[in-house]
Amino acid sequence: MPEGNSTFDLAVIGGGPGGYVAAIKAAQSGIKTALIEKDKVGGTCLHKGCIPTKVLLHSADLYWQLLKSRECGIIADKVGIDYPQFHRRKEAVVKRLFQGTQFLLKKNGVEVFYGEGQITSSRSVLIKKNGTDIGKITAKNLIMAMGSVPFIPDTIPYDGKFVLTSDDILQREEIPKSLIIAGGGAVGVEFAYLFNTLGTKVTVLELLGDILPAEDREISTALRKIFTKRGIDVLTNTSLQKVIIDNGVSVEINRKSNTPSPPPSATANKEFVKADILLLALGRSPALANSQAEELSLHFKGKYLHTSDVMETNHKGIFAVGDITGPPLLAHKASREGLLAVSHIAGKEVTPLNYQNIPGVTYCLPQTASIGFTQEAAENKGYKIKVGKFPFIANSKAIIDDEYENGFVKVITAEKYGEIVGVHAIGPNVGELMWGMSLAAILEGTVFELANTMFPHPTLSEAILEAVHAAVDKPLHI
Repeated sequence: MPEGNSTFDLAVIGGGPGGYVAAIKAAQSGIKTALIEKDKVGGTCLHKGCIPTKVLLHSADLYWQLLKSRECGIIADKVGIDYPQFHRRKEAVVKRLFQGTQFLLKKNGVEVFYGEGQITSSRSVLIKKNGTDIGKITAKNLIMAMGSVPFIPDTIPYDGKFVLTSDDILQREEIPKSLIIAGGGAVGVEFAYLFNTLGTKVTVLELLGDILPAEDREISTALRKIFTKRGIDVLTNTSLQKVIIDNGVSVEINRKSNTPSPPPSATANKEFVKADILLLALGRSPALANSQAEELSLHFKGKYLHTSDVMETNHKGIFAVGDITGPPLLAHKASREGLLAVSHIAGKEVTPLNYQNIPGVTYCLPQTASIGFTQEAAENKGYKIKVGKFPFIANSKAIIDDEYENGFVKVITAEKYGEIVGVHAIGPNVGELMWGMSLAAILEGTVFELANTMFPHPTLSEAILEAVHAAVDKPLHI
């Protein structure tokens, strides 16, 4: 712990993907840097979010493949599930990456202090542990990177046993017989796929018109059809009214009149869904409770901190990155913001982040991935667009891998000059395709240039080429 009043060029509060990446880059740039973390470096993404979830999903993917292996000539009789082993591997992966992060911070000369960082002025941070002051740091610049926590409505009786958040369910080593998921965004959809694959009866409740409501409508519709075919009950336009815990959960819901399918059960005009547990996947809230942000009169946009193009708040020398600055709440967005802030602090010329071109991926099977505007958003923005689509059922690699169910790539382009407005995909490993679309957007590439790009054969990426040809003229293989 710092003795007396330790002085740094930069203090970073929060050791998640936004904070620790910023700290490493700052130290590499010759900036004397301190990182303050209240728990473990790596943050929610490494310990309670992206990484542990994807480890469990990878095991589910393997199980799904083994169930179909006979078609490929592989006889795998008596395939079963050892769910506690899912978690042992999850813990091993997280531990390995955690140790790697610790090593990188030490290697690059970042001083790490464990405790809760509380800003007392634009140049000083008090470090507290269990409510006790244990040290103080002064710095020329501060980066706030506290991340976010699961949102839990006050009206829901959250107990961590029958009503869970994503943090809780990642620690639960029993497979529930039935599960209600409140929220059909990326978190809810990934857990719906996971537990449906493991044999759980899953019901998804989504307030808006479809699951993954932020995605292109055709993507959301395709995934909902796949989920329904697999036995997942997807109730859209549905709000959660009341939760009763009684050795399980009974959830009162309200559905708009145009919502299809009969109610699960009805009593005195009230509809109920019952299950072993309820997973709350209703979004996340910025972790600013003890940050002193309001006392410092930092400006907000809604519940998130407002920043400039270089991630600086209205208080000179105080920067904010990651989930506390608003959506999308993604690890790679947080890291990019952290690098942007450090570049500015180091006196380098910076290019502001184009938030419209941040790729997003949902890691169910099939995956969904996107970048840019949805078709509806592009049309609402006034773009005169052309759309090119290509189905994975006509892609040789998808057929080889036997992973093409209802999948496709969709390219949205501005008609006049051919600039890429949006790319959306549902299919096998489509998240791996999005970096190229991000690069094309940065370079202001057009569909005409992509149409003249050679894609290796046979690969899933050829579906992009075909979709681009569909936007320019006609695809080749349908």
